[in-house]
Amino acid sequence: MPPAKITALRAREALFPATYARPGEAVLLMDRTDAKSSRYYDQACRKGLEVLMPGSMPDWSRYTVSPWGWNHQIAKFLEINCPGVLGVPSADALDSLRRLSHRRTAARALSLLDPALRIGVEIPVEMSDADEAVRYYIAHKNLFVKAPWSSSGRGVLRTDDLELRHVQPWIRGIVRSQGSVMLEPVYDRKLDFATEWEIRNGVASFLGFSVFETSRRGKYHGNVTGSQTMLMKLITDHAPTFDMQYVDAQKRMLEALIGPGYTGPAGIDMMVFGEGRIHPCVEINLRKTMGLICIV
Repeated sequence: MPPAKITALRAREALFPATYARPGEAVLLMDRTDAKSSRYYDQACRKGLEVLMPGSMPDWSRYTVSPWGWNHQIAKFLEINCPGVLGVPSADALDSLRRLSHRRTAARALSLLDPALRIGVEIPVEMSDADEAVRYYIAHKNLFVKAPWSSSGRGVLRTDDLELRHVQPWIRGIVRSQGSVMLEPVYDRKLDFATEWEIRNGVASFLGFSVFETSRRGKYHGNVTGSQTMLMKLITDHAPTFDMQYVDAQKRMLEALIGPGYTGPAGIDMMVFGEGRIHPCVEINLRKTMGLICIV
């Protein structure tokens, strides 16, 4: 169950898809809320969007769904409230997506990239033994410890200013609930940015760059808006050696690792750290991202 703040956010921003929906499409609200009070309502009207409520349509087979991202909970919600709606993945496909969404996928992706493109970057370590993970933390201290599945900085623990009594139960809880933890060093981060992709029929198509802001502890704060030229300049101002060879390498990696089992949007979070060094794959998001929405 999501926290109350997240549920409130979902209701408040329910019409946000109006910002990127195409004229004539529809927006499905997961909660019964007053759409006219939304700050996006006028935009929905200008585009001629239908605003649909759960259970409000007799024939859902007219619609094909495209949520922010997929999981079993959303699929079940649609099956119950929108019977006959098109585009809901099978249970097997959702299981496959869950496996691909594990943070070990980003670690595997990093290992597939040319070592020359990840100088100074360590491949994250996965540990399924909580005692072993705690010993690793004690030996290294300055770490990000990450749950296998989480988003927007939730499920991420920065340990450099914490004590063992804080870190140990957190590690044990994640291993107990999700089976393992991922451990990686803290880098001297200068800039967070990402590449945005669409994967279809095994082919990864590059859509553009995004730049975003996070807290010291890795929680997402927001995106920088601007043209692709402006965003690229912002990236190269921090990392003068950055060029399209990183994008080309990521394309090959996505088509080898993700393309055979996934269709849809993807975002690869990256980082500039130290004196212009580049981390080419911090996270892989197999869903829509705010960075993607900023460039569509």
